[in-house]
Amino acid sequence: MTKSILVVTDEHDNLPIEKAHTVTSYLDAKLEFVRFLNKLDTEDEQQRQQIIDENKQILQHDISKICGEDANVTCNVVATDDIAGWILSACKENKFDFVVKASNQTDSLTHTPLDSLLMQKLPCPIFLASNRKWKSKKVILAAVDLSTNDKLKKDYNNIVLKWIALLSSVFDYEAHIIYSIPISRPLLEFDVIDKLEVQKSKQPEAEKKLSSLTSNFNLGDAHTHITVGTVEKNIPSLANKLKADLVIMGCVGQKGLKDFLFGKTAENTLDKLRTDLLICRGQRSKIRK
Repeated sequence: MTKSILVVTDEHDNLPIEKAHTVTSYLDAKLEFVRFLNKLDTEDEQQRQQIIDENKQILQHDISKICGEDANVTCNVVATDDIAGWILSACKENKFDFVVKASNQTDSLTHTPLDSLLMQKLPCPIFLASNRKWKSKKVILAAVDLSTNDKLKKDYNNIVLKWIALLSSVFDYEAHIIYSIPISRPLLEFDVIDKLEVQKSKQPEAEKKLSSLTSNFNLGDAHTHITVGTVEKNIPSLANKLKADLVIMGCVGQKGLKDFLFGKTAENTLDKLRTDLLICRGQRSKIRK
């Protein structure tokens, strides 16, 4: 079934167009590109429309240059100061399979309010494109949580693994899956617990669970990693070691960033990653077959 993808472009950078084209080049996908004009300081309707039309021509040129003339795409330029509201409404009405946009991080290395809001509220996965170019042999890292039988956590595990299975099947990806055995921060900071002893005692059961989970998605060839400690350190550390091009993480709940993935630590995890990110909704997002 054709995937429907919303691509949020940037007037100063064609990175989202390039990444969207790369990700969807082997998929049956329809791309809808949108560029926003905020703070459009004119009340003259004719002048306003002229500015929109000029920007649409520029966008069409950028898309054709990257995607080709025959690509299955549409494009739109929208004048609004409520970018998040427009994106959320469009996703609700059009039921996009996922959204692609540039990852906007501030000088303090935290995500901007727009990125954070979209990660919290979107009913579908969001692909946040970093400024890194992909290697010829791409590496993809997916994070799962085996520490609980909570239904929503299981749901996002399944969504994450569906995405890595899909992407690995159409691209020449080297797939890696990480599970971090949790230990409370105070125990680690005060050396109350031995990480090696925890890994020795809990790794066999974790490996068994992870093997069972991956076998359901034909991911037997994926490299698996069982780590111990805080996920905000382990995921970025492994991503950096592997030189990962893409990290896939799940998102459960709808109460804000504190409900991301493994709880309150996840925002720190996201802010330490410099790869492309695919954030999956664990409750409502579905991959259409």
